[in-house]
Amino acid sequence: MASPDLIHSYYIHSAIYPDGPLRLPRRIATDRLEAIPESYRAAYDYIEEDDPGRGYELSTAIADVIRDGEAELASLKAQFEKLQVEGPAKLAAVKQQMRDDAINTTLQLSLAKAGAHEGLVEGVMAILKKRNEFEAEKSDNGTYAVLARTSLGLAPVDRVVQQFMQSEEGAAYRGKPAAPSAGNNFSRLQSGLKRRH
Repeated sequence: MASPDLIHSYYIHSAIYPDGPLRLPRRIATDRLEAIPESYRAAYDYIEEDDPGRGYELSTAIADVIRDGEAELASLKAQFEKLQVEGPAKLAAVKQQMRDDAINTTLQLSLAKAGAHEGLVEGVMAILKKRNEFEAEKSDNGTYAVLARTSLGLAPVDRVVQQFMQSEEGAAYRGKPAAPSAGNNFSRLQSGLKRRH
């Protein structure tokens, strides 16, 4: 047989009550409502009876909804606190990745314009990054302006890449000059033959 306490009480099991379950009496006197936690007072309905000792009766369905709501609020609060701690670090990492991507894209485009061998672009980028510090600043229109900080100060990336590619060391990274197209070669040979005749 169930104990009288189990019959006359309803227990709320939740992680937000670490000292054990919250005991809610199924019926309470009118003057005892203030002893109930404030969030659970809404689960009590006033009993319209002549006996003043039986002022309120617990609705277990409403108590369960309140319990679930408190658990959800506790979970959301924990997630919010986690975001407050981790959010700025994640945002900083994303911003840094965007700057790194802008620097890499700018270097790749500049190296392509300067005639770097396609298979050696990553190596040239590593050399240039080792020798220079690159800065990427986001402009008002959302694009990044990338500059190289050299020993002489800030310089456009194209200029730094051109100087490297035109140096003796950069010669090893240059692509082969484009072969003249067959049409141009044929035209040149044909015009040469015409001059002879």
